[in-house]
Amino acid sequence: MCDFAADSEAARQLLVGRVLTVERVRQLNAKDYFYQMLKDNPEMLKIYPGIENELLKGATDCHIHAAPDFVYRSQDMIQVAIDASKAGMRALAFKDHWNISCNAAYMAQRHIDYLVEKGELTHRVELYGGMGMCFGMNAAAVRVALQYQNFKMIWFPTFTSYGFWRGAGHPEHEGIRLVSESGEVLPEVVEIMKMAVEKKVGIGFGHTDFKELLPLAKKAKELGVRATLDHPLLELNRLLLDEMKTIADLGVYVGTYCQPMIPSLYQPVADPMETINTIKAIGPERCIIGSDFGQVLHMDTIDGMRVFIRALLAFGIKPQQVRMMLQGNPAKLMWLD
Repeated sequence: MCDFAADSEAARQLLVGRVLTVERVRQLNAKDYFYQMLKDNPEMLKIYPGIENELLKGATDCHIHAAPDFVYRSQDMIQVAIDASKAGMRALAFKDHWNISCNAAYMAQRHIDYLVEKGELTHRVELYGGMGMCFGMNAAAVRVALQYQNFKMIWFPTFTSYGFWRGAGHPEHEGIRLVSESGEVLPEVVEIMKMAVEKKVGIGFGHTDFKELLPLAKKAKELGVRATLDHPLLELNRLLLDEMKTIADLGVYVGTYCQPMIPSLYQPVADPMETINTIKAIGPERCIIGSDFGQVLHMDTIDGMRVFIRALLAFGIKPQQVRMMLQGNPAKLMWLD
């Protein structure tokens, strides 16, 4: 009996991904989970549609996927911008994994300005893009791209990152490296970071692992780079809480995005409380709210932000903390402060 009990306990503590246990999955899928969630979070009963309206006014979303892009997106930049304008948001940044997005953002801005001029919209939202580095850390290409209007973000490699493949347990996949084997940030990466500071644009550190992120964060602090971890709670580039704390202590923002807190067909097994616990442990002054939405199997971007804000409030994050993560911090990241 003792051996059976020990085996059962060991089975419950088996990991699903880096941190989620079988026991926690069982709890999340229990028949009484909904009622237990209400009991543990009585503020949830006070949440209503529109409670997020005042917090969205002046908000910045620094990480949106929209058409035109290399895959189908649920909305194009103009559609997202119209929704954001109606919500009174300050700014949006559209991400492209592979290329520049600031050129399309410029054209979308022209259209939004036209709608404001004609009186069809009453609020001007600022639209920005940047450059994704999945083709490689090409400093010469970045130098030219930074001359484009509406450029505010550089996103380091995602699906082509060596750290991504190493973190996924496949180090045999040779990807784009940001850091040498000896732990030194590569010269071309340093050059790009210096240009980001000079031109006052933010950096998203992409999909890589802690082994690369730690020296990147140290170098960012040394150079005065404003950077964020891109959705470190998403399983594809998951970080442990202690890892996120270490990097946040060096001045890098932690991206606490709609994914994976909002239930998703892209990551069906996730614990929504991890986002809450991360914000509370690290502190809202070092966290950023973003959507990371635009995927065709998600709700529309601004609708996602609305649900996400309601959820944060329901689980005990204070309105002033949400405002800091949604308005102040992303604006600082993009040098809009």
